[in-house]
Amino acid sequence: MADRWNVRERLQTAKARLRDYEGVLKELESRLKVLRGQADEARGTAKVRIRRAERDVRAAIQTTLTRLDATLKTLEPRARRALDETKLIARGLQAGVRAGAAKYRETARKK
Repeated sequence: MADRWNVRERLQTAKARLRDYEGVLKELESRLKVLRGQADEARGTAKVRIRRAERDVRAAIQTTLTRLDATLKTLEPRARRALDETKLIARGLQAGVRAGAAKYRETARKK
């Protein structure tokens, strides 16, 4: 258990990965838009090269989306589990506080 990250660190890591993927996705989408504009104006072999580059960018976007989905699929159950554990700890703490307060009142009356 000592080498496991705590929940906050795991969530921060996942959020950072999501931000990175979103940034890459935005960059790729803007490059794709530029390539489409250039492809409309190009002729001959230049048009073929630009279309190939556009296809490669689309493939990179798809790969990024796949990674983003995979990250979300691993993050969501862990976040839910952490939330459930937090709720259980809070319930136990509240029960302990109530029991302690009742015991304190009980001992204070006996004096």
